[in-house]
Amino acid sequence: MLVQRPEHTPWTELARVQAQRFFIEHSFREAKSECGVADYQVRRWDAWHHHMALVMLATLFLAKQKIQGRTQWPMLSFNDLVTALAHLLPRRQLTAQDVAEIITKRHRLREQAKESHARRAAALESI
Repeated sequence: MLVQRPEHTPWTELARVQAQRFFIEHSFREAKSECGVADYQVRRWDAWHHHMALVMLATLFLAKQKIQGRTQWPMLSFNDLVTALAHLLPRRQLTAQDVAEIITKRHRLREQAKESHARRAAALESI
């Protein structure tokens, strides 16, 4: 076995350290599925850093809630907490005008994306 360790490290210690990997990978998987690690749509590195900072704060919040709720609900998961928050926190009620503005903004952004793509394609064809 190839491992970076002091020469007389007991095998039980190596096994314990290896087993910790499960909890780290499980935390990343929960953060990815419940907190939006993979849901970024940014174009600049600073925006990516801002997104990741918010995701890590959300993950920390959920982890603390999970630890606090473990005595009452031993199998409490991030998904359980996100579901509870979605149902318990107040939501802003959208009016018909709000929905129309959201749709109009989406259409404007799609149109800008189409125009940008057409300009790039035309520039490439002229080369």
